[in-house]
Amino acid sequence: MENSGQPAKEPNVTAQLIKRIKNMSLERQSQLLKDLEEGQSREIRQHDRKACLLTVDYAVEDRYFRDFIQDMSDSGVFIRTSQTFSSGQTILMTFMSPDHQKPFKINGEIVRVLPSGIGVKFTIDSQVQEAAIKSLVNMIQDD
Repeated sequence: MENSGQPAKEPNVTAQLIKRIKNMSLERQSQLLKDLEEGQSREIRQHDRKACLLTVDYAVEDRYFRDFIQDMSDSGVFIRTSQTFSSGQTILMTFMSPDHQKPFKINGEIVRVLPSGIGVKFTIDSQVQEAAIKSLVNMIQDD
């Protein structure tokens, strides 16, 4: 009997997915999980990201780095890096102020780790920091 154009029964789909995932290598399973997590974070993102290429100095656990920001929003950045970090680590980033008068610092939390870099959510401590970030994001040209 036809099921009026509805998808296959949910338990059947779930069972098929589980079977296929179990047959994947651990590496492929890990990549699939990362892809799903990244897709979900895009779906729930509150602020649009703007593509850019800005240098950022940052520190994680008393180690200092300099890399490039790939994209930025009022709530966070994606930093391209080959360094190894973990979700949940605290990061202190130093940006040049939008008026180029002096650098400003902002804390964040690493919320996503991909082979190409890290997603960081800002921990905004003041209205001054919030205004500086918004100003910097607004200066980034839309493509």
